[in-house]
Amino acid sequence: MAELADPRASRAVLVGGARYATLPEVPAITRNLNGLAGVLQDPELWGLAPEHCTVLHDPDDAREVSRELRRAAEETAPEGMLVVYFAGHGLVDPIDGSLVLGLRDTDPAVPYEAGLPFEHIRRAVAGSRARRRLVILDCCYAGRATGHLAAGESGTQAVADQAGTDDTCLLVSAPRNRTAQAPPGEPYTAFTGELLRVLRGGLPDRPTPLDVRTVWREVTLRLRERGFELPELRSAGDELPLVHNAARHHRDLVGRIVVATAAVEDRDLRQAAVLILRHDRAKGAVGVRINRPTTDPLPVDIPQGWRRLLTTPAVLFDAGPLSRYEGFIALARLRPDVEAPLRWSPIRDRLGVIALSADPQPLAPVIAGLRLFSGYIGWGPDQLEADIDGGLLLLSDADVREGLSSRPRDLWTTLHARAAGE
Repeated sequence: MAELADPRASRAVLVGGARYATLPEVPAITRNLNGLAGVLQDPELWGLAPEHCTVLHDPDDAREVSRELRRAAEETAPEGMLVVYFAGHGLVDPIDGSLVLGLRDTDPAVPYEAGLPFEHIRRAVAGSRARRRLVILDCCYAGRATGHLAAGESGTQAVADQAGTDDTCLLVSAPRNRTAQAPPGEPYTAFTGELLRVLRGGLPDRPTPLDVRTVWREVTLRLRERGFELPELRSAGDELPLVHNAARHHRDLVGRIVVATAAVEDRDLRQAAVLILRHDRAKGAVGVRINRPTTDPLPVDIPQGWRRLLTTPAVLFDAGPLSRYEGFIALARLRPDVEAPLRWSPIRDRLGVIALSADPQPLAPVIAGLRLFSGYIGWGPDQLEADIDGGLLLLSDADVREGLSSRPRDLWTTLHARAAGE
């Protein structure tokens, strides 16, 4: 099995049009972009540096997009991989039948005036030194191209034919308008949503890494089960390894913050921001809600030494329904360049859990912040991953310091908007 491309030598350009002047809006596309950027940048999946992953939200200038495409193509080394993704409206030029990708001000009657001709992408990709090139198109098309489709030809086949490139792996979504819309209650468009679930969750019966053909087959099966049109793959060269197989490759979620989507109704997770304290795919996961301060007074048995170290608001937090009132979880952040004290267990970076049985007196110069939690939230084997891959929870890129935020009640709104790309 071939290895993944070197992320240090790789580049990605992700382009999406969620808002248009004259075409229907597709708000989920913003979340598509953020979701795919998160997958590509996740060190457990591939590890592309953020500065090597250009995300263009709602661009209105085709020249800007072309410049970014050319720059990324030139910077991608032979041992790297060039990834280009577009989500939005796809249109057919009424004069020559060429594929035009819709930008903010694109007029469907004259798409060539303000749209992005796919020829710009094809030329930029073809000029790259990269031996591995992947172009992904998630665009609605067939509803606006009926007059240009050959008899018996599917919209998917038409887009793939229009966008065909040499020596490049091309993955095209089912292009009809209905499949480019986010299904009700789901954060992503149909195609990209299934693509992200496969990339994030992996496939237990497949090796690592996952190649594009394997991913395409699984996405196709899932879309067929849901009654959507099927994506098209035009592959050149090898099988193009894309990401580590998360189902076979250990993903460490300890210290990451997950936020419930707006659709979650469960009282324990509704509008919850949860810091993951322990994570083992085979055993499950444990986390604490970090955005539910209580109005209850601190228990009388908490010594004054610990009370003085508490971060504002200095109250007890309702961390979850399990083992509530059976003890407390003390989350502590260490000051820079200090030695970890006894009875402190690291979580991520300088954040960890400290035992309240320790003597608090000598800890003032060491601890930069402290918070007390009652209870916790638990997941069984594979349940946390299933909630993330199923779209119930969004994996946030928030710093672990948010676990001690001075404005905890604002956390869900802030982190949810960032993770969902709103």
